[in-house]
Amino acid sequence: MNYLALLQKLFQLNLLGGMKLGLQNAVSLQKALDFPDHSFPSVHVAGTNGKGSVCWKIARALQLSGRKVGLYTSPHISSFRERIQVDGVYISEDQVKDGLEKIFFILDTLQIPATFFEVTTSLAFWHFARSSIDVAVVETGLGGRLDATNIISPLLSIITSIALDHTEILGETLEKIALEKSGIIKPNVPVLLGPRASLDSIQEIARKQHSPCFCIPYSSEITYDAENSKIAKEALQLLSSSFPDLASKIDRALSVKPPCRFEKVSTSPEIFLDAAHNPDGLKALHKELAQLSNPKPCRFVVGLSKTKDVKSCLDYLVQMGSSFHLVEARNGRGVSVEQLKRDLEQITAAPLFHRHSSIDQAVQEAKEKARQNDERLVICGTFFILGEARDSLGLDYPSDPFDLNERNAIHYPLASQLGGHEGGHAGSQGGGHFGGQRL
Repeated sequence: MNYLALLQKLFQLNLLGGMKLGLQNAVSLQKALDFPDHSFPSVHVAGTNGKGSVCWKIARALQLSGRKVGLYTSPHISSFRERIQVDGVYISEDQVKDGLEKIFFILDTLQIPATFFEVTTSLAFWHFARSSIDVAVVETGLGGRLDATNIISPLLSIITSIALDHTEILGETLEKIALEKSGIIKPNVPVLLGPRASLDSIQEIARKQHSPCFCIPYSSEITYDAENSKIAKEALQLLSSSFPDLASKIDRALSVKPPCRFEKVSTSPEIFLDAAHNPDGLKALHKELAQLSNPKPCRFVVGLSKTKDVKSCLDYLVQMGSSFHLVEARNGRGVSVEQLKRDLEQITAAPLFHRHSSIDQAVQEAKEKARQNDERLVICGTFFILGEARDSLGLDYPSDPFDLNERNAIHYPLASQLGGHEGGHAGSQGGGHFGGQRL
């Protein structure tokens, strides 16, 4: 099978359903692959928002210090290959083909009912081992406790933030979500908590795990990118005892951001792409826009996911602009244009709504109106509209000819339903010696 046929087969795993009751599938796959995750040290990053940006900053600093660095993040925007990188280079189509053929053979032979994300995680670790990396920076997909990435035993665990998101899976309170995210904390492995993750309950879990716990103070004055930079800087300082020469590269790496995180892609008119897709993310976007030096009216192209708190998202959006071009992601996970319009009309009658049948149509019309009215254009919301938006703007990125992102066809039992905190990991215990103030 070729690259695209294998991706379609991978996509079908979740479309056909599947149950995820723990880490058994992920562990079984790693065992069958001869535990590739044991061949490199790692840094593990969870959180509601900010985890992707923190991963990129940490990976960049490690790379600048001369290490060969694997980076695993999700979701992707235009190409599946974005998820798995070594020193900033995407896994190739041939490498995806070789890895997936091997993994699908294992699934069929051992009858492992793995999900999209479990297979993709195994592919990443297999690729990292074959590439002889020095260290991996690994972002969780969803939650942490039962996330497929949670089989690793990292040098450092990081939880960037806790906010209400994926509540239908992770729980409807901050404490329940915190319990799921804190599942990445391993015995005796240091954990770093971002300013919006320093909950007493997480610190108590770290104490019970005998994990040195470090917290970053909260400041309401800084942007979220500045907050992510503080988290990454503290993490890199903690890691510097394990990686000589790292400290001198930290400041240079902190300016790095993943694509579509308040990314300015045009100056005439000014156009920003931002993957703000939940209330906390849109709050961050609001702060970034407010701190730009030359205030301008903002026009928005926006599409949101059905699984988000849509009305809270729209509450933030109407504070930022008065003209909205409403779109729906094509993969079935987006809120319909009509529903977005109805929800906006319940909030305020003031904004001007434009409904569009395609993302390309919305982007082109919004771009022209922004140019005519000297406005900023902000394209934001679910990741699943941003790839098409980039295509419409003529931006050159590697892309697949169809959308392929995992759907949440999983059962994810809450730790609270199982009677307490349940961590899970396989492999040897890791951890370097870290300086700094312990809690």
